[in-house]
Amino acid sequence: MITLWSLLVAWLNAWWLMLFNLVIFDVTCSRLIDWSLKSYPIPRTVRIVIEWIYFLVVAALVTTAIKVLFVEAYKIPTPSMEESLKAGDYIFVSKIAYGPKLPNTPVSWPFFPDYLPDGRKTYAENPMMPYKRLWGLSKVRQGDVIVFSFPEGDSMVVQYPGQNYYSLIRQYGRTYILEHFDVITHPVDRRENYIKRCIGLPGDTVMIRDGRVIVNGNSLEFLPQQKLKYYVKTEDRRIDSTMLDSLKILKNEVTYNPSNSLHVIYMTTKQSDKLKTVPYVSSIQRFIEPVLSFHNPEIFPHDPRFNWSNDHFGPVVIPSEGMTIELDQSNLAIYRRAIEVYEGHNVQVNKGQIFIDGSGAGSYTFEMDYYFVMGDNRHNSADSRHWGFVPEDHLLGKAELIWMSSDPNDSFVGGLRKDRIFKRIK
Repeated sequence: MITLWSLLVAWLNAWWLMLFNLVIFDVTCSRLIDWSLKSYPIPRTVRIVIEWIYFLVVAALVTTAIKVLFVEAYKIPTPSMEESLKAGDYIFVSKIAYGPKLPNTPVSWPFFPDYLPDGRKTYAENPMMPYKRLWGLSKVRQGDVIVFSFPEGDSMVVQYPGQNYYSLIRQYGRTYILEHFDVITHPVDRRENYIKRCIGLPGDTVMIRDGRVIVNGNSLEFLPQQKLKYYVKTEDRRIDSTMLDSLKILKNEVTYNPSNSLHVIYMTTKQSDKLKTVPYVSSIQRFIEPVLSFHNPEIFPHDPRFNWSNDHFGPVVIPSEGMTIELDQSNLAIYRRAIEVYEGHNVQVNKGQIFIDGSGAGSYTFEMDYYFVMGDNRHNSADSRHWGFVPEDHLLGKAELIWMSSDPNDSFVGGLRKDRIFKRIK
């Protein structure tokens, strides 16, 4: 027991916890102190209350330790990772895979959500601990499904909790939002959790052409369970429900225009190949979002110099710790948020010259690793194409296992997906 505790203390690098070895030694060996309280002149009622408090405190500490250091359960809320992960999947996320990230705000009410319905916080922002990650089993690999704190989740409009604060700013302007609504800020560990697939690692160059992802010059193949958007034209008829059910295509992901017999369907390449064999299907074409003649403000880096789309994006170089990049007006928009928000430096531009913390800067050396992520449901996912890189200090863990799955549009028992229970995540 003492050996296990000592190893845990060494892993946490919190050597003051070695004092508890004295308690462990006394409880298991010397027994100089009666920890059961039975030998003390304490009324029975008081002793029972103390024992219950002790039990609840230990339960809270053990639960928190498991959640922070080893594994945590999550529910998939949206279809952005379909078909790899479906809305209604309950998954286990390994914290030890990349090394547990210790909380920035360790003081909070246990078993409570971070925010009450009225926007009040259930945690204390003092003390605010610096970023620290313990040893892990591995590094992030390309293709890993990772869970992280939403990078643009540092601020929230109380009246619109489901809306991206920065998207509202781009639509209505910062002054209007601050004058008419209540805005609260979140530390990194209290932001909404996102789950996506890691496409690009620190130092990689990522670009997208015609919907295909190219990393360091190599084109990535579509995944077998990856959903794409297709235009399906038929011979003056709608694809019947029986056919959709046989192909396991969700009806709520199919739209039909009877004027030209055109369907818009989100499906995998395998489903697309099967649909081609249907006699009354005349053509199937994968949708590729074009580059518009005007700038799309919701595409990263939200700057008119970069007229990109979801299917024509980049190239961008993903920053890595220790990497030095040349900074100028042509690429500042790509890296400004990383330098200013994630790494805490003041960035100003005066007469075409870039200043960082008051000093002229023609280059910058990054202090953290960053990642580029995308949802498997490529045309129904808000990801790095919309809000940029995932900083290392936002990384929470690796999605490992689906332990339960139920269709959110059905009752829990009626919508149970037995084929997905205890399925490993690939």
